[in-house]
Amino acid sequence: MKIDSLELKNFRNFEDATFHFPTNFTVVIGENGKGKSSVLQGLRVAAATFLMGIDEAERYHIQKEDVRRIDLEDRFVPQRNCSFKASGILNEKAIEWKRTLAKPSGRTDYKDAYDLINLSEELNNEVNQNLEENVNLPIISFFSTARLWVDSKQTVALKKKGSKLKDGYARCLDDRSDKKSPMEWIKSATWKKLKEKQESSALLQGVLEAIDTCIPHWTPTEWDEDSDDLGGNYIDPNGKKTFIPLYYLSDGLRTMAAMVADIAYRCVVLNPHFGNEAAKLSKGIVLIDEIDMHLHPKWQQSVTADLKKAFPNIQFIATTHSPFIVQSLTAEELINLDRLTDVDPNKLSVDEVSTNVMGLENEYGEESHNLENLSKKYLELLDSPKTKFSQLKLEELEAKIGDPAVRAFLNLQKLKKDTI
Repeated sequence: MKIDSLELKNFRNFEDATFHFPTNFTVVIGENGKGKSSVLQGLRVAAATFLMGIDEAERYHIQKEDVRRIDLEDRFVPQRNCSFKASGILNEKAIEWKRTLAKPSGRTDYKDAYDLINLSEELNNEVNQNLEENVNLPIISFFSTARLWVDSKQTVALKKKGSKLKDGYARCLDDRSDKKSPMEWIKSATWKKLKEKQESSALLQGVLEAIDTCIPHWTPTEWDEDSDDLGGNYIDPNGKKTFIPLYYLSDGLRTMAAMVADIAYRCVVLNPHFGNEAAKLSKGIVLIDEIDMHLHPKWQQSVTADLKKAFPNIQFIATTHSPFIVQSLTAEELINLDRLTDVDPNKLSVDEVSTNVMGLENEYGEESHNLENLSKKYLELLDSPKTKFSQLKLEELEAKIGDPAVRAFLNLQKLKKDTI
């Protein structure tokens, strides 16, 4: 499943806007309040339409909070016919679908979404009615800014046999990501591997390889009985190798590992017929809000490439404020809500990305920028005719310049002028 375009009308920030997603990795940027999360929310509801054809999947519709409101001086006015219209591909078939919330107190219709719902029902029936095992099912996942792993350490149960469709799509669009199910599955697969069940061994290998691809300096190796956690080898900056359970990694490493494990887990649950290649061969849509969250700048530069490598057939759409993320992209992979962008950010320096692509007016900090402006005014006054007013103005500017080195330089220039 892939979404090629999305049209939003009276949806959150947008009165009428259309977005295109020509590549398998797209990042949306823009200043706060421009609508990055609104685009992601529209995609979330569009992807959720697929779940309407799945018997045991949760439903997710346009919310009353998604309705665009006009801000008048003394009140907000909700607009009618909040809608999205999407086009894309599911199992090589081109489709279009649309859903509308006519008024905030109403229900989201689906009369124009049957192209997608009927296809998902067909897949549902192949799995649950015809008992087919080799059905290619799309991965659907949403990761909000609430995905940070802050839960206390808990005992991990063994994952019991369940329903492919129910487990594969459970909580896939929730604000809080599911960290429990992937860990339970990894623990269970490790146990089955010890019992020499080859299928579980291959699927486990695929999940661990995906995590290894995306997490720097830490390689998952086994389920650690002592900590009751996924354990792995961590290599510190000095090259020293230490065995560390997942829970004891830094927030950034642990949260990213949990996200990758969640995606890979859904790949093997929904498409076990791909074996250890499930993460690489599965298709679908993954939405990530603020992909740079809790990642070191060095890791931000490579995270998009890592995800592409681990899941080459999955469409990723993310938001970011990070110039390091943007610098890893081509122009085709970028949606800029602030300005038109046709230059490839991956051919620019980080400073050039910040100023030319993201619109940062000054590449230095605000304090340095103010110091530069004060110094320029001081030097301009030195070049102007000497008057009592100009001398008072020079003293006033000098008092505002806190850097002693800059003050010393400007005083030297003043002395040179006075001796001429």
